[in-house]
Amino acid sequence: MRVSLDQVPRAVIFDRDGVLTHFDLPMLRELLSSLVPLPLEAVAARWQRWCERGGPRTPSEETAFWAAFWDGICDELELGGAQRERLHAFDYTRSVRAFPEARATVLAARAHGLKVGVLSNFPLVSLDASLAAAGLADVVDVARSAPAIGAAKPDPNSYLSVTRALGVQPEECLFFDDELECVEGARAVGMTAYLVDRRRAAHSLEEGVVRDLGVLPSLLEPARTDQRGGVRR
Repeated sequence: MRVSLDQVPRAVIFDRDGVLTHFDLPMLRELLSSLVPLPLEAVAARWQRWCERGGPRTPSEETAFWAAFWDGICDELELGGAQRERLHAFDYTRSVRAFPEARATVLAARAHGLKVGVLSNFPLVSLDASLAAAGLADVVDVARSAPAIGAAKPDPNSYLSVTRALGVQPEECLFFDDELECVEGARAVGMTAYLVDRRRAAHSLEEGVVRDLGVLPSLLEPARTDQRGGVRR
């Protein structure tokens, strides 16, 4: 699975959640506890059902999407106008955190001359804002969310939307995602893709699985020839 000299990539594409970033759940739990008399898990369950209706495709639609969601909760719990106003001002991006190695990994990719993309199935279009909150927006060339594209991973159109925006072919891309279905979708369009499993104690490149993104610089090292003239992978 290592990159060899005849597979030098021109771009690397990352999923966001679980790969580049995670949600600060203690912070989110504390924030929501001051806004609504429901545990985080109950709010999350309602949010998931709400998103099943179909997500917004523009920033203005996202604002209305959030407002309608909070209005539904306020009506359900008979919350007053002050609480409704505070909920309308809720900003989920405040809880988005980059994994410790994320920025250094992206900078390493850029130092190798690679373009950087982010492809997320998150049901909101505010991907750029969330990356900015995590301190990553300035080192990402292209960010695409499923609602904005109109296709979600593992639909081939999802991956191809990002490669077109980056100006590269799928075969010229490395891809990292924490869902196997999405990794397999990337491989199906020709990308060299790795599953990110942060529960692993070690990388398993033969399986196409990495424990974190810190492995990327080693994947970009030029292939070396062994004493028999073969390529060491």
